[in-house]
Amino acid sequence: MRIAIITAMEEEMAPFRSQAHITSKTQVGKVIIEEATYLGQPLILVESGIGKVNAAVATTLLIERYQPDLILNSGSAGAFGAGLSVGDVVVATQYIYGDVDATCFGYEPGQVPQMPARYDLDAAWLDRAKGVAAAAELPYSLDFGLVLTLDSFMSEAERVEGIKSTFPAVKVSDMEGLGIVQAAAQYGIPVLAVKAVSDIAGHGDMTANSFDDNLDDVATHAAHFTDLLVQQLQSVYVES
Repeated sequence: MRIAIITAMEEEMAPFRSQAHITSKTQVGKVIIEEATYLGQPLILVESGIGKVNAAVATTLLIERYQPDLILNSGSAGAFGAGLSVGDVVVATQYIYGDVDATCFGYEPGQVPQMPARYDLDAAWLDRAKGVAAAAELPYSLDFGLVLTLDSFMSEAERVEGIKSTFPAVKVSDMEGLGIVQAAAQYGIPVLAVKAVSDIAGHGDMTANSFDDNLDDVATHAAHFTDLLVQQLQSVYVES
């Protein structure tokens, strides 16, 4: 089974690189692709750069060159959902673009014209992730739910409230996830996205400061659960 991990930033990739033996490295623009041995098994590490275009480009390069069976997106996110705290982890069950608006043409909020209104992540892979979560003793709270991808860092309270009123089920938002999911969907490649809360959306400068202060720690949380997924999936593949 060929697994790839995509992160947006070096800080989010660092926990994986620290445990991996890198055997090759290539770079195209902002995209860094590394072949690695990780926990005794082959793994592909991709650092995409920030934003959904970089993420989509990285995903396309990855798939065209390596044809992975599964893509894991690990990284940070801003919390919208009630009860979420910095350090908590959310696994995406569904993705929507939080700042796309073509409703004047009859499309749903968040729907890119001629594309799906929302992207449901693969149910079978999510069931495996839920099994991993149930069996593990986690040093953080973990939840599953809707993730939005936006081009903006969500620090402004008024804008955050508007998004929450449009998408009341949203748990967290990121800037890359749906770029990965949409690109992978074109090829029929499943994606699991693991997002750790670095900040609480809508608190102005406090939101930005929280991101800066907590990025390394929350990247470790996201990487921890992603690592559990990799171990479980690789062990199942080896046994089968």
